[in-house]
Amino acid sequence: MKIVHVGFIGAGGIAGVHASKLSTIPGVKIASVADIVLDKARSFSEKYGGKPYSDWREMFRSEKLDAVWICIPPYAHIDEVEEAAERGIHVFIEKPIALTMEKAESMRRAVERSGVISWVGYHFRQAYSVRRAKSVLSESGPVGIVLGRWWGGIIGDPKHWWWKKELSGGQIVEQATHIFDLARFLVGDVSRVYAELTKSMFTDIPELTIEDAAATILRFKNGAIGVITNTCGANPQAHKVEMDIVARRAHIEIRGTKKASIYRGEGMEEVTSLNDPYLDEDSKFIKAIIGDGESEVPISEGVKTLELTLAALEAYEKKAPIEIERV
Repeated sequence: MKIVHVGFIGAGGIAGVHASKLSTIPGVKIASVADIVLDKARSFSEKYGGKPYSDWREMFRSEKLDAVWICIPPYAHIDEVEEAAERGIHVFIEKPIALTMEKAESMRRAVERSGVISWVGYHFRQAYSVRRAKSVLSESGPVGIVLGRWWGGIIGDPKHWWWKKELSGGQIVEQATHIFDLARFLVGDVSRVYAELTKSMFTDIPELTIEDAAATILRFKNGAIGVITNTCGANPQAHKVEMDIVARRAHIEIRGTKKASIYRGEGMEEVTSLNDPYLDEDSKFIKAIIGDGESEVPISEGVKTLELTLAALEAYEKKAPIEIERV
């Protein structure tokens, strides 16, 4: 069996999630990890293996990697994707892939020019409940309306990068991106978007520069319409990540990555996901690397979803609907 040598850029929480999954996949060896905080890289290395580095460029020069998992905040992307692609290293990158379309397009061009395999970490697409919903929608006629929401709380403390819009992109770009991507995956691409954002709940916290609530209206290319709401002001006990879809012959309620209710005619199907979406996306990416399948979420998908979320922000700033240019 060919051993797939993988490296990590970033040794934070989501890197640990992926490393724990990769550690269970036969034929995968975690060879190295790079983090600007060397102690974090060392702690990661002690738990999951691999040589620790403080500089990913040095890691690329010193290690012979087959693939790299890029698990860093959106503001921290420099040219690690482009260099990995140039070196023939397959790229798994967490969402959102960037904060600007210019950077995202640079990544996409590098990946597609080199021919390396890419995968963006939109793990909701792997949930069995979501897959079942997609299958049902394919035979349920036109979709009329989509309602999605990401209602959560504030992450970390005032020192956390998530609080700063210039570092995280805001909640639409950094968190609700999962819901925007899910809408694209299940219903199709979007042609027009409009959004309203507010910071009305946390005016007494100047360190928090992201929106504390937003509502985005979508017009899909197939004629469906949608509304996605997000907030970081929800009570932790009432965290909501969900989507409702009404099609001609089906009404689907998706609740997180674990459950879905599907109503058709007079019947109702309850779907419970027993699979692990993170493990599935990591396993499928490894299989694609060794020639046993293809990427289901190539970097071009990350570019499209980023474009949609950035267009929502632009619509709010311009107080006008924005047409999505990408086909």
